[in-house]
Amino acid sequence: MTRTLFVLIFSLVLTILLAQLPIFPYLSETREILEDGENLYQMWSFVSMPSYYENARFAQSGWLDTTWNNYLILGVINHVGLILVFFIVRGVLGKLFVEK
Repeated sequence: MTRTLFVLIFSLVLTILLAQLPIFPYLSETREILEDGENLYQMWSFVSMPSYYENARFAQSGWLDTTWNNYLILGVINHVGLILVFFIVRGVLGKLFVEK
């Protein structure tokens, strides 16, 4: 029982620590309005999940719906990745420590 609890807690802590690393894809948009028209620049970068949430809140309040949809799609992909990491780590550690 204690090994199972250790595996669960370690997997959760590792996933939370992984979320703090700048490894999650992020699409930033910059709009520039000139006399001859408007320019839109998009740039891919990598951020941590807390930074991603902060930027997504800003995008929700200040940008177009298409930009917000891009943030939602990337957010789902980032969260699915974190959930997969949690289950993979839990599975590997479970095979190493619990099932012996």
